[in-house]
Amino acid sequence: MPENYTRLQIINNFYISIEEQRVSRQNIIPQQVNFEFNPESLDKIGQMRLNRNSLSFDTQLLTNLRYYSLLQCNNIRRSGLTFTSYYWQGEQKIAVISSNISIQGQIYQQIRHDFLVNFSLLEKIIDAHYWSINQIFKQLPLTYQKKSYLLSWIFPLLITLGIVIVIFMFFPTIVLVKAIAFLIIFILTKFSFQYFINKYLFKFILQQLLFGLFSHNSTRRKLGFLLLN
Repeated sequence: MPENYTRLQIINNFYISIEEQRVSRQNIIPQQVNFEFNPESLDKIGQMRLNRNSLSFDTQLLTNLRYYSLLQCNNIRRSGLTFTSYYWQGEQKIAVISSNISIQGQIYQQIRHDFLVNFSLLEKIIDAHYWSINQIFKQLPLTYQKKSYLLSWIFPLLITLGIVIVIFMFFPTIVLVKAIAFLIIFILTKFSFQYFINKYLFKFILQQLLFGLFSHNSTRRKLGFLLLN
């Protein structure tokens, strides 16, 4: 193969961008996801589809795509996620197809009618449009983090050790009683810690991601999603 089409797996953001709107001095919120195609990028994407390759987004773009999805799913003013594909004809950028995907899974789309006369080109753009959307949806879910899972055991264990050390310094007792007490305290601490995370901490982080501390820029959003992971 004369050209390494899988390079798109590394440098793929050249045709994907997020259109944003400033709503305050601090907050900029995403409005829609845009794809910008030209003959070269359409050929590369077509080759990637044939080779069953996939895109690999950089962390900043993926973070902002997740934030966009999260924001729209929790924002009653918007009806869903909007993806618009543009095609460059010379120096002119033309909006060819726009798809709105509702939270219920319904798809509404608009297609520029004058592109219907060149059906082969329109077909390439539509294929690249939906393939790109699918690549985004495949990577939006948060990934399982083994280290994060271990934290839910490490913190209760450390808290339990601290409590047990203090108690047994003042109330020395036999080894079996110590072991039973340690186990009971650890179980209670573990369930209390997990309840706190599920009931309060998760909702707090989610709220801060949507409209608070973690919503202001990509760096803060990365931290918010890292905590959710």
